Amino acid sequence: MPSRRSTCRLPSVSDAASPVFDIVLTPAERALLAALNALGVPFLIVGMGAALIEGAPGTTQDLDLWFGPIDAGRLREAASRAGGFYASGLGLQPPTFGGEGLDRVDVVLTGLDSFDEEFARANEYDLDGVRVRVLPLERVLVSKQAAKRAKDTAQIPVLEATLAARRARTSGDDKQ
Repeated sequence: MPSRRSTCRLPSVSDAASPVFDIVLTPAERALLAALNALGVPFLIVGMGAALIEGAPGTTQDLDLWFGPIDAGRLREAASRAGGFYASGLGLQPPTFGGEGLDRVDVVLTGLDSFDEEFARANEYDLDGVRVRVLPLERVLVSKQAAKRAKDTAQIPVLEATLAARRARTSGDDKQ
């Protein structure tokens, strides 16, 4: 899968701008992400997981994954390879992954723009040895502003401050 960063070494999450946080995957989460890649399932890490990878300080209790058109068969296979399961959801129950080590993986069904548009904008990282595509911090901020939930609104000042610090660092680099 082509990336605008494909001509150089992928940044590792441990190389990210934030010395405060290194995202740690469970072995099952790592196996799930690796299986998704092996099966050719396009996905994006979104939400605060994406913000953390992009260098924002903070915490999250889940790993939000957004998929293009959902292929339940390939998602079941990926979950099986990770020692878990995938349930496609029913009625108001959204699709979900489960099993030991996969309990904090959430399936996100929509975004601000189409999956393909957001995927094209995504940044690529090496996360614990697995290549992942991550929603850029600017887009995470816009999604938090649009959600208007209390838990999202509470994170907006940190995301804005991180972006401001990034801009200041970049403009300072331009002056040198």
